[in-house]
Amino acid sequence: MKEVADMVKNVDKKKNKPTKKPPEPESLKKLAGVYPKLKTYGIAVAVLIIAYYGYLIRMKTAKLNYFVDPDTFYHFEIFQEAVKHGIPSYFAYADPPTGIKLGGSLGLYVIPAKVYNLMFSHLGYSELDFFKMWTPLVGAITIIGIYLLGRKLHSDWAGFWAAVFLAFSYSNYSKTYSGNARGEAPFLMFFVFAVLAMAYYLDEGADWKDLRKAWKKILWGVLFIVFSWLFMMSWDGSQFGLGVLIAFMGLHPVILFTFGRINELRKFAYEFYPLMLIVLLGALPMTGIPLIGYRPFIVFALEVYLAIVALTAVMLFGEKAGLNYSDKKHRFGTVIGVGLLGFIAAYAYFGRDLWKFLAGAYQSNPLYQTVAELAGTNWGYVKDVFSIHYVNGAGQDGMLYIFSLIGFLILLSRMGWKLHRGDITSYKEVFLATYYAAATYFLWSAVRFSFQASGAVMLLAGLLLGEVITLVEKMKETLGTKAMYAVVLALLLLPLPVIGAKDMGKMAGDMTAGEQVPQSWQDTLLWMRNNTNPLDSATSWWDYGYWIESSLLSQRRASTDGGHAYDRRYILAKFFSHSGNDGEVDFEAWGLNYLIAWQSDIFKFNAISYLGGAITYGEYENNPMFMPVGAQYGSTIGFDNTTGTYYVAVSYNGGILQYVPEIIVDLSTGSVYQNKQPNVPYVLYVYPGEGILAYDKIAFSNFVQLAFNYVDPRNITDSLKLWANFKLVKSTGDVNTYNFTPFGVYRMDVLVNGTASNGTWVPIYTSFMGKGRLEIPEGNTTVPLLGNHTFRVYISAFGRDVENGTLVFEAYNNGTLVSREILARNLYINHLNETPITVNIDVPNATNYRLVLIQEGPVGVLNGPVKVNGKEVSPSFPIAPGESGDMELTAAFKEDYSNVTLALRASIVYYLTPNGKDIYKDNFYLDPYQEIITYIPVKSGMSVKAGDNVIKAHVSVPGDVFSAYIEKLKEEYGDNFVVYSERLEPVFITEKEYVVWEGVN
Repeated sequence: MKEVADMVKNVDKKKNKPTKKPPEPESLKKLAGVYPKLKTYGIAVAVLIIAYYGYLIRMKTAKLNYFVDPDTFYHFEIFQEAVKHGIPSYFAYADPPTGIKLGGSLGLYVIPAKVYNLMFSHLGYSELDFFKMWTPLVGAITIIGIYLLGRKLHSDWAGFWAAVFLAFSYSNYSKTYSGNARGEAPFLMFFVFAVLAMAYYLDEGADWKDLRKAWKKILWGVLFIVFSWLFMMSWDGSQFGLGVLIAFMGLHPVILFTFGRINELRKFAYEFYPLMLIVLLGALPMTGIPLIGYRPFIVFALEVYLAIVALTAVMLFGEKAGLNYSDKKHRFGTVIGVGLLGFIAAYAYFGRDLWKFLAGAYQSNPLYQTVAELAGTNWGYVKDVFSIHYVNGAGQDGMLYIFSLIGFLILLSRMGWKLHRGDITSYKEVFLATYYAAATYFLWSAVRFSFQASGAVMLLAGLLLGEVITLVEKMKETLGTKAMYAVVLALLLLPLPVIGAKDMGKMAGDMTAGEQVPQSWQDTLLWMRNNTNPLDSATSWWDYGYWIESSLLSQRRASTDGGHAYDRRYILAKFFSHSGNDGEVDFEAWGLNYLIAWQSDIFKFNAISYLGGAITYGEYENNPMFMPVGAQYGSTIGFDNTTGTYYVAVSYNGGILQYVPEIIVDLSTGSVYQNKQPNVPYVLYVYPGEGILAYDKIAFSNFVQLAFNYVDPRNITDSLKLWANFKLVKSTGDVNTYNFTPFGVYRMDVLVNGTASNGTWVPIYTSFMGKGRLEIPEGNTTVPLLGNHTFRVYISAFGRDVENGTLVFEAYNNGTLVSREILARNLYINHLNETPITVNIDVPNATNYRLVLIQEGPVGVLNGPVKVNGKEVSPSFPIAPGESGDMELTAAFKEDYSNVTLALRASIVYYLTPNGKDIYKDNFYLDPYQEIITYIPVKSGMSVKAGDNVIKAHVSVPGDVFSAYIEKLKEEYGDNFVVYSERLEPVFITEKEYVVWEGVN
């Protein structure tokens, strides 16, 4: 036994005997000496190279002639205004006939305009060239900024990987490539640098008794304030960044107080709270310019700020008032109690509006339900935007978000462990946790927030890899060995950015394969620029409004676009998705001259049909309005000879489905066939080689007729009326442009024998013919209708009645008027129940003929800002009901007019909700209306000249101009209606000539 005991003692001695390590190789010693500099300077240089390469990738799309993003066309127009005028205030091309007063965060335009004027204009860059490079430049600077921020908040390696991931992340690229100049990119750039300045400010020690020694801290504080104002100016959605700062300001003191760190709490409050107060108070006057566009949220933030200050005062001085701060439970209970009281007070103050500050960011009404970027987020989308590897533009792994999530869990674990040990977590960790939590919340709320989340996601993904490499650096090894391991680990991770750079470069290159503005649209809009009056307006579905307004394309006014006249989307959708009386709307109230129909809008027609009230929400979600048919779509058109049935065979899950539509329309021949036993509610349109299945509720809509040049076989008269008001003037095959007139002749008959009441009438014209001829068939030829004849004229009044009108016949010889005859006076035609007019015309021998309807109608457009009592106001609502003032405006006219009346036109857009207001119920549908309530005379008997006219007048508006009308709607419809908008637009009314028919001899 003694021998065994001695053996054990010897073994124990061997175990406790220190092992002599081999000497470190010279190469590792050299690496140990170089590694700190390599990490400090090498990483910085690498980040600069990465940022430059990121810039090059983002600049690939700059070689396109037109912007990729539709909204960027509008942003370029306002940027040009900012270059010329400093802070732009008015834009004439949106929301005709009034134009718009520019609002929102105009810093989005003023900031790049100042950069251009101060620097790039002197370097020879054109406004367009600079604008194309602005967002890639912002993206590159943000890459550098995220490196500096990651380095400050965690480590060099965290900053490096955050920068690498940001440079090649699609989530960030999506808003920083050339041709996408929205506000998100400069917001993120300035926000990153604001937080960086905040971190340096909080870390910098200072003796406030000697300000000369505190200059660094003061400088960082000033930079924080300036960068905060800049990010707030850059984008209306920058409320997100301000909200993160306020949340951080509230959370960090609570943690400090709960764990008894009163001195740190006092220091944080005394140093940071004044800066946030300056930021908020300084932002308030900027909302009046408006460089910053969200005054209500800033006021709300100030109220939250004051609540946090009050809570902090309780935490700092409550013990003197007798509160028990003896342990963590009592201190945390104090926070909970005060917080609960604050919430109750806030809810009592705001009511339900407390939840509405970000309602515009979600699908909170029928219009927002149809906006793709407001859709809810799922993992498939997150994977698409936060992947490292992409195949054919689709994300394959979602690794960046997974990395960030792991980094966030590590961050929380570290914070929890430190708090458990009584080691108060630093403000850096609290800020990172706050930022990431807020970004993740919004990311999973709507897909539009993926870019805003990219900063937080990349920081936390970088933190994960930074943690891993930092762990290696802290190993109990020699410095050289640790340096070697860190370098090897970094090299092992190198394929990640290489793959990301390669895939992102390919995706950027693919975007340059063709213009995002299709050639047919280019041809259409450039034709419009060269062949229409500069004061004309046009409309299509709202997505293309910015193209219409762009100085790069047609530079014409657009009735609705991506950011204005949202109310008109409902009305335009109603027109497109219906036909006949159901689809008639008062387009003349918009000053509309041209309507553009694009066949490719079949892919947006679920949204159009839903907003127009043609289908329910359930149909919108589940029933495609159009389904292309053809081999490339996995479907074919067949005919069963046995049953005499046309069908569509669709390949699905290895089998064949057979759809039997209700009606088959051959577009090449015009023939119509009715299936006897359909099994799907669709109409099949057939053209050579392929076809389209159209949902029966919209299959013969105005859109189908105008986009595909087809008539409604069920109601030829309605189609004739449509073509009388919309005359095809330009077609590229898939894009049709129509000249709109509210009054047009759709049919003319001539009396050949007997009397008007019981004689024989022969049709001589329909609106399908284009220009008519005053002639009648006789055998195998036609003879002119010269001399006195009796005609029956069918006039289509679209969207508005003919009231007190005069019908005139004119004859011209080679452009010279040779005859003018008044055919009828005091005409009234109900636009929902038109009846023909019987007239006698003495037809002379001439080259051209016209029928002209003379009646009062709107003329001119506003072409400058509107002022009331010297202050610029909204052109479409310049003065509130019950108020009066002196109004000054600039109006432009195509020709001289006399006896013109300036009036304020009060109108509303509302929709009925017959099945209730729950927009997510399957049976929900809406029925939209645009109604003119009244005209309020302002100034009459004016004469105006062609071009711009400055007009001044005193205006007074009755207090119940809207409320009395809305009260009547409530009486009629109860709660099942929603008023979407109210307008009080300055318009000019005078006798106006409408050419309703043109003929040739």
